[in-house]
Amino acid sequence: MRINIKKLLFCYFFLIAQTSASAHPHVFIENSFTFVFNDRGLSGIHINWILDEMFSATIIMDYDWNKNAFFEDSEIQAVKQGAFTNLKNYNYFLHINIDYVNFNITYATDFRAEIVNNRVVYSFFIPVNVQAVSTVKIISAGCYDETYFCDISYSKVYPVRLKNNSRYDCSWEIVDDKKNAYWGGFIIPKIVILKLRKKND
Repeated sequence: MRINIKKLLFCYFFLIAQTSASAHPHVFIENSFTFVFNDRGLSGIHINWILDEMFSATIIMDYDWNKNAFFEDSEIQAVKQGAFTNLKNYNYFLHINIDYVNFNITYATDFRAEIVNNRVVYSFFIPVNVQAVSTVKIISAGCYDETYFCDISYSKVYPVRLKNNSRYDCSWEIVDDKKNAYWGGFIIPKIVILKLRKKND
């Protein structure tokens, strides 16, 4: 059986997720957040990733079995098992805090993979339940890979959305998180700061 060296290189992180400290980005991801609300407050964050063209080509080659430029349900499950599930061990590159306390990410739901303009798009949901009260709750969310194997940036179009938030006072901004600089302190991640509270009746 022939060994596809290109496949091994580009799937290395997603299957093994080990890199050296001198690594430079091999995968580029465009990230966006949708904060989803319910009748109690924040219910979670919907994550959207657009993978770079080269890594997308590898995923498509491996999992679009019928070569129709569309992931069938069975193919999505294969993508999930082969090139996503292992990221649970790395918190899906997510760094979430609620009122400055680390939030432990235990699982992701609603994973989907699709092909859009020859690029693979992942989407998934992270449950983050925060009850809205009369005082401001501060939720911070960042998406970055401290090994720097993956370079993750925010989408230039709608990097942050709010869904079902009409009953709450909400505001957000993207800021530099200087205290969590990584890769020898040279890279300062950007995080989203969401402020949430109940509207006054």
